[in-house]
Amino acid sequence: MSPPVLAEVRRGGAVESVHRGAVVAVDAAGRVLAACGDPALRAFARSALKPVQALPLVADGGMARFELTRSELAVICASHAGEAMHVAAVRSILRKVDLDERALQCGGHWPLHQPTAEAMRARGEAPSPLHDNCSGKHAGMLALARLHGWDPATYRRLDHPVQQRIREAVVALTGSPEAVAAPQTDGCGVPTYHLALLDLAAAFARLAAPEVLSPPWGDAARCVVGAMTAFPEMVGGTGRLDTVLMGVGEGHLVVKGGAEAIAAVAAPSRRVGMALKIEDGSARAVAPVLIEALRQLALLSEDDVRILAPLHRPAVLDRQGTRVGEIVPVLRLARV
Repeated sequence: MSPPVLAEVRRGGAVESVHRGAVVAVDAAGRVLAACGDPALRAFARSALKPVQALPLVADGGMARFELTRSELAVICASHAGEAMHVAAVRSILRKVDLDERALQCGGHWPLHQPTAEAMRARGEAPSPLHDNCSGKHAGMLALARLHGWDPATYRRLDHPVQQRIREAVVALTGSPEAVAAPQTDGCGVPTYHLALLDLAAAFARLAAPEVLSPPWGDAARCVVGAMTAFPEMVGGTGRLDTVLMGVGEGHLVVKGGAEAIAAVAAPSRRVGMALKIEDGSARAVAPVLIEALRQLALLSEDDVRILAPLHRPAVLDRQGTRVGEIVPVLRLARV
């Protein structure tokens, strides 16, 4: 059976395309609270897992050892836009662990923040690994290697102690050893995991309810959530979905998306986690579906949704910039 349609792309009043997938909300015990589609749908967590990947550095004492700030921890959890504030934070982390950008093995690309990219082109500057949206995560992994005296040159390998420690965090937060059973390689070159959507949602529910976690994961989760909610601009950047949603949520939501249209949310005030996957990997459907699901779960108010209207029902434009349609979320969450 095909997954349900979560969003329709309408041109005028006619449906032109559809996006299928699944959304699930769970509590900190991993019980499904509401769903549309199959909660057991498996998908690569990609960058949605970054808050979990950051946990070992915090749990093992890296924040105090290297005098890392909360804004630097937020960029370790980020898919950042390559703005000056992000580059400066990543550079600071590397300096504190006595490394530089040459140690980063994330590759590199132009900043996702177009004004920054355009300014760099005008100055004749090329992007460096610091501008890569995953450079914060990689800096955090290098810091973990430095903390324990592990070889920083091979930190990306699945058998490296950094990645093994991250595997332990993934199992602890999902509650499922199967979550790490089929690792593959993410776009930035480190392992990524093929999770059941409900396990990803459960991991975020436990970020939202850290008291259910055994030491040292609970305190680390509390620290990660605090950093992300205090510095949402470091998690994404200007105009980025994660940052915008956390800003509207005013500290009540932790939002982290990933490539191929996956996203996860923690709601500390409700001790709830949610995850979604758009089957075809289309990023254009993520914001409408995510906002609508949060509305149906009462994790966003109607006033919040009105503020988010351009993202909730984004316009389809012709080449002259005239609105000729819209993307409409049509999912209906079924309460369990």
